Amino acid sequence: MSNVVNFPPTLPVEHIDEAHYEKYADAALLLKCFEVVKDTLDVINEPEYQIEKEDDTHIDLIRAFYALSVLFKRKTGHDAKQVAKDHWEAMGRHLLEGAPLPDQQIPLVSVPVSPLPPAAFDALTNQELACAAFNYSDQVRESLMDHSPKALAMSQARVTALDATTALRKLVLRLSGGSVAALGSKIKCQPGETLQ
Repeated sequence: MSNVVNFPPTLPVEHIDEAHYEKYADAALLLKCFEVVKDTLDVINEPEYQIEKEDDTHIDLIRAFYALSVLFKRKTGHDAKQVAKDHWEAMGRHLLEGAPLPDQQIPLVSVPVSPLPPAAFDALTNQELACAAFNYSDQVRESLMDHSPKALAMSQARVTALDATTALRKLVLRLSGGSVAALGSKIKCQPGETLQ
């Protein structure tokens, strides 16, 4: 006979922070925020319920806060808390010290690179053009598959997508005779044929 008490195993702890929500796509984060707002409105509309510190609704609001923080950082590249604090301080200076009315603009991240001009691909061989188009397309695929966790990555994906399209267009035109008209004549259907 044993006096050992068998306690149930401890449940895993969910840490609610930005890092937890960075793995989700934008649509999932937006849906989570929508559900939290909807549930909170339902609680507010029920007179016998109220929101208390650390109850389910309060925890859901914290989850929505972090989900929105992640979305804001993805779209702007900045920390939402810091931008809100800067806006609050600027408005305080305006109201209390008579400073000029602040613009309250949201800063956006811009990519320091721009797409290459079509002439940049002129000197490439057909194989080099095909490789360039493939490499640029693969970079875009990787950015999109990773859900573009930062706005900078999404902007970079746009630039490389443009470069991939330019290189691929240059290759296709070169292989088909150098013009869109020549390309059209090569892919024109013969009677009884279908394009597939």
